[in-house]
Amino acid sequence: MGLHGMKDRQICDLLNSHDKRGMELLFEVYYKSLVSWANTFLNDLNLAEDVVQEFFIALWNQEIHRDLRPETLSSFLRVLVRNRCYNQLGKRDIFSRFVSLESIDCMFEEYDDSKDQIVARIMREIALLPTRSQEILNCVFIEGLKYQEVADRLGISVSTVKTLLGISVRKLRERMGKERFADFLLFYCAYC
Repeated sequence: MGLHGMKDRQICDLLNSHDKRGMELLFEVYYKSLVSWANTFLNDLNLAEDVVQEFFIALWNQEIHRDLRPETLSSFLRVLVRNRCYNQLGKRDIFSRFVSLESIDCMFEEYDDSKDQIVARIMREIALLPTRSQEILNCVFIEGLKYQEVADRLGISVSTVKTLLGISVRKLRERMGKERFADFLLFYCAYC
């Protein structure tokens, strides 16, 4: 386990026991990278900082932190921050020239912290997948990489990427059931 993995385990152990030092460590380890991540969507550093700070507050207040797992911590944080960024973009009506107003209203309704809890459940299911499958899901759904880019990054063939992605999605659908799998599609990859 690398240094980042050890920090993630420490963060999750502290947070799962409701120890505020876990939030302090989470902030120390992830704040800058999450602000940078948010800024890639928002192109506004001040707004990115606001989004990430509000996210950390909601994470603690909604007690979602109690369900965090070290294997999926980084992906979980990135998904939720990305979703909050899209919510901000919807409020700014950036996409009005690309999609109908009806679609914007549907996609960017007022953010509800219960979505964070759904994503936490989804991330627990993803953590049960083999490491390589988790990496591929992260590359495709969170980072938005093309199959060839994933193959190049991981040193595997495009065929292997497609096969493992298909197997992973089937496993998730079987384990999560229709309703929870729909949540996966909506919250984990709807904005890719």
